[in-house]
Amino acid sequence: MKTSNKVSFPGPVKTLMNRWLPEEATPVGYAALIKTFDLKVPVPRTLSAISSRHRKYIRDYWRILTPRHMPEPTLRGHLTFALRYEGLDLALLKRLFLETGPAPLQQMVRETPSSSYTRRLWFLYEWLLNDMLDLHD
Repeated sequence: MKTSNKVSFPGPVKTLMNRWLPEEATPVGYAALIKTFDLKVPVPRTLSAISSRHRKYIRDYWRILTPRHMPEPTLRGHLTFALRYEGLDLALLKRLFLETGPAPLQQMVRETPSSSYTRRLWFLYEWLLNDMLDLHD
């Protein structure tokens, strides 16, 4: 089991999960989570990456965004990015929660209890795993 404190997210790449990127870019959101935690899930049709250029576009199954969209290189940063820009992938989130366990999510809730993304993740964790986090409501 990996924890958010010991995780190293990928840097710029040209290919990821047998998919060529249109240009060298840093995988973010679900792409970074799948790669970092080696999740065995169906890969979403469109993945996201951050380019060094200031141009947004979608090409060849990749959503390329600008450097200003770069999330912080943490579990919370990539999960927040995924919910904000990529929508819900329940299978991926469940597999991720099983891999990380409750500790990283509990830490996220304690650090940012008023964040709408953190509160959604808290709900999703408890709903998908049918397991209550050790947190006060």
